[in-house]
Amino acid sequence: MKIAVVMPQLGLTMEEGTVSGWLKKTGDAVKKDEALFSVSTDKVEMDVESGVNGALGEIVVAAGETVRVGTLVAYVVGVGENVAAAANQAPAKISEDSSARDGATAPRPEPASTSNQKTFENLPERRRAASPRAKRLAKELGIDLSGVHGSGLDGQITEQDVRKVSAPREKASQANRGPRQLIADRLTRSIQTIPTFSVAAEVNAEKLLSLHESLKESLAGTSGLKLTITDLLLAMFGRILKGSPDINALWEDNTARAQTSADIGLAVATARGVVAPVIRNADAVGLPALVATRAGLVEKARMGRLSLQEMEGGVGTLSNLGMYRVDHFQAIISPGQSSILAVGQIRKRPWVEGTLTIKPTVMLNLTVDHRVADGAAAAVFLGKLIELIENPQVLSLKAIAPSGDGAGRKPDA
Repeated sequence: MKIAVVMPQLGLTMEEGTVSGWLKKTGDAVKKDEALFSVSTDKVEMDVESGVNGALGEIVVAAGETVRVGTLVAYVVGVGENVAAAANQAPAKISEDSSARDGATAPRPEPASTSNQKTFENLPERRRAASPRAKRLAKELGIDLSGVHGSGLDGQITEQDVRKVSAPREKASQANRGPRQLIADRLTRSIQTIPTFSVAAEVNAEKLLSLHESLKESLAGTSGLKLTITDLLLAMFGRILKGSPDINALWEDNTARAQTSADIGLAVATARGVVAPVIRNADAVGLPALVATRAGLVEKARMGRLSLQEMEGGVGTLSNLGMYRVDHFQAIISPGQSSILAVGQIRKRPWVEGTLTIKPTVMLNLTVDHRVADGAAAAVFLGKLIELIENPQVLSLKAIAPSGDGAGRKPDA
């Protein structure tokens, strides 16, 4: 018995994916829920697990190939079965995301006959001329035409001949694409397509630290959750975002579209690079739920187990580098979003309140998509956030911590 493995739909907007690598080779034993192959999209790279026990049979889609969701990529055969014999069997089951729904991989053509190559490979150079289009393409791709066999009339090298030579190179290049390349592509697209500006301010964080101290023990005692400064900033960011339609909007179809919820990404550093899972309705959930959600997403991010659904959406992102002793920085907006809040470390600095004193302060830098909002709207938004950080008592504890719950441990994020 052989079971079809198809390209999964990892997120609501995913239409195609690239097999970035096979984690098993044909004939290897495969356990249910064991990682079988890696898939990369324009947003994330993640491993796809086997749904059954068995052995990896025929691999239909090689590493580096991009196919539509539902396309057959491989087979898993029964335990102890002969892989070669199973290759001739009809699949016992096709996933409901089958290739019949989304379009099966086009039948692979048989390898081209080498008769033409044998006939023309020894022809004089004058009879192995290349067409103008083939010459132009070869120059663009850096391909030496002396090593290309022509399939045209009298052995002429055609554009298709050049493309056949370049295909293996392109496939190898795609196969070597990793998380760093995905990040590079996204950030390049952001710089090229999103016109941005930033507003920044230094904020007195004394009362923010006091709020953290007053809440952390009770939340740790009632639920075992660890509260961080980042959790408080997420709650405050969400609250201000919900009440700021100019900033809580996305640029779609050449217009700014207001969003009904405050969905905020959180930048998380992992061994594979920075990812930003999205916390939904950050303004509406109570603090315990927010802390639990944040902790769960961070853990999954560091284990490389985030789903595409957990990466999709989001209006803005919070990026906190305070734990790395960074004072201030300017962050890059993730494509598909409209803002990002960069937060530096909280540390004691000179502060003037009538007289010069020393206070714990934090540097905030808000970067905004200029198509969505103007400088005045961003300044008002940042001003409201500053007011909430410097005077958190104006935010009722019921709104930030329902039922009197508090939260976690010393600020470390």
